[in-house]
Amino acid sequence: MSYLEQFMQQWKVYLKQQFSHCGLSYVATDAGDSMDIKANSLAYFSWLRTTFRADHGFDESRDTLAWTMLEKQLRSLANKAENGTFDLVSKLHLEESQIQIVLNFSYDDDQHIFYVS
Repeated sequence: MSYLEQFMQQWKVYLKQQFSHCGLSYVATDAGDSMDIKANSLAYFSWLRTTFRADHGFDESRDTLAWTMLEKQLRSLANKAENGTFDLVSKLHLEESQIQIVLNFSYDDDQHIFYVS
C-alpha cells in the first residue's frame, strides 16, 4: 500500500471517529473507497462549517477548498515519506515494514481548513 493510501486510511479512521462524536454516519458506496472518503469528508466539512462558522460567510465552495488542501497535504507528506523511508532503509538498514508514520489532523475553524502533521 502506498503512503498516500495509508494516509488516506488514517484520515478515514479520523473521519469515522469524528462522525461518531457529532452524530453523523459514514456512508460507504460501491463507488470505491477514495470516492467515499472524499464524499464523507465534504459532508464533514459542511457540518463543521455550519456548526462552528455559520456566520463567517463561507459557503459550500469552501468545503471543496478544504478537501483540496487536505488532499494536497496528504500527497506532499506521502512523497516526503517515500523519500524519507528510502533513506532510512538504506542508511539504517531497517525494513520498510518497521517504519510507521502516524499523522495528526487539526481543524482551523477561522480558515475552515485542516492541517496535517
